[in-house]
Amino acid sequence: MKKQALRIEKLWLALLPIWVSSLVYLAIVLRHTSASLPLTLATMICVGGISLVQGLLIAFDLPRIKRTGRRARALEAIYEVIHKAGGSLDLQEVLDTVTGITVEVTGVRGCSIKLWDTDSGTMRVRSMAGIAREAADLSIDVAENIYHRSLMEGNAVLVVDALEEDFPEVDDETESLICVPLRREKHILGALCVYGQRGQSLSQEMISLFSILGDLVTLSIANASVYENLKRLDEAKTWFLLKASHELRSPLSTIQSIVRTLTQGFLGKLRAPQREMLERIEVRAQALSNSVSDLLVLAKSRAELSTSELEKINFCTLLGENVQFFQSLAEEKEITLEVRCPSNLNAAIVYGRREGLQTIVSNLLSNAVKYTPKGGKVCMKMSPEEDKVIFEVSDTGIGIPESEQDKLFSEFFRAENAKKLAEIGTGLGLSIVKSTVEQHGGTLEVQSREGEGSTFRVLLNRVGK
Repeated sequence: MKKQALRIEKLWLALLPIWVSSLVYLAIVLRHTSASLPLTLATMICVGGISLVQGLLIAFDLPRIKRTGRRARALEAIYEVIHKAGGSLDLQEVLDTVTGITVEVTGVRGCSIKLWDTDSGTMRVRSMAGIAREAADLSIDVAENIYHRSLMEGNAVLVVDALEEDFPEVDDETESLICVPLRREKHILGALCVYGQRGQSLSQEMISLFSILGDLVTLSIANASVYENLKRLDEAKTWFLLKASHELRSPLSTIQSIVRTLTQGFLGKLRAPQREMLERIEVRAQALSNSVSDLLVLAKSRAELSTSELEKINFCTLLGENVQFFQSLAEEKEITLEVRCPSNLNAAIVYGRREGLQTIVSNLLSNAVKYTPKGGKVCMKMSPEEDKVIFEVSDTGIGIPESEQDKLFSEFFRAENAKKLAEIGTGLGLSIVKSTVEQHGGTLEVQSREGEGSTFRVLLNRVGK
């Protein structure tokens, strides 16, 4: 501040004689050319001019302009990193984006992100930009490294002439580095490090910039980490469903086979109580078999959809093929089944897996017929709309209580009025539908009122126009 004030004072003293001389000359000229111009006006012009010069000198304070410019660029860099890092939920993509953009917008030689591994007690480099090193091979034992212990305690680190034994990611071209902790509340997730090349010494005042950047980046990393953990959990859940349904199928088939052998009299005539008991076993075994089948379908619907499984499918044709399976049940309950398709069948073509799309149709249609009272109506409607194909199933059934609609697509959930109408049910059908629709890149909507019926709406991506 003292040096800055000295520079302003020198500039002011250099310009003052010139300015005063000019103003005095102007005042004399004005005085001789206009008798009505008082001397005080000339004085005022001089004083005003002096004030104007001083104001201009302050306004054009070049060091302040430079400092403001640096701060503006720093804020711009922070915004750019956060904006691009927040565009993904994939953890590695977020890390790579942060390191790459940090190098680009701040002008440092390199940047790395290290994450804390609780199992091994090391700080491992997960992403690096600007320095040609294999990040996968770089890990630091925190207990043996004073700098990384300091980072884990929440302190920023500035190192000049960084040594490879302390920071194995650096090379001969790195002169200095700054590492700031990535903290989430009181927990340290890792560190953001930037590296200055030879002749580009990083300073203490830059720590605040990178500390702010590190705190903001932590939010993106935390969100991506949560998403990654949920994805792993979902994959584990899918594996369990596949394994459990597979392991249960074999003994269930054996039980059903033995029961049928007994009830059909192949091992001798049964008395009435014996037959009744076996028939009850058969009903329960069939219900369990249906649950196992639904679990298997649910697991498949959660699995990744391979591009090799996709084909062009006319949804109207698929709908017609599935409706006939429910025709007899609808006739027994005197339910009217109505199908509406566009006149141009090519307007209802989607990309998908035939088995998955059949699951959507069969589950929605099965529920509609099952929960619609005698004499009711079920309407299936296909309609193209811009780049979407909309499939609707509407019924005049029992509807869904408003208080239970938010749980409707949860696994094993059945509404109370549905349980009263039909005792047996897995509660997996709508969960399977939702999972399958989302797997195909679509969305599922529902409108319902208890006692008046329901409408399920599936929106899928349309092929062509």
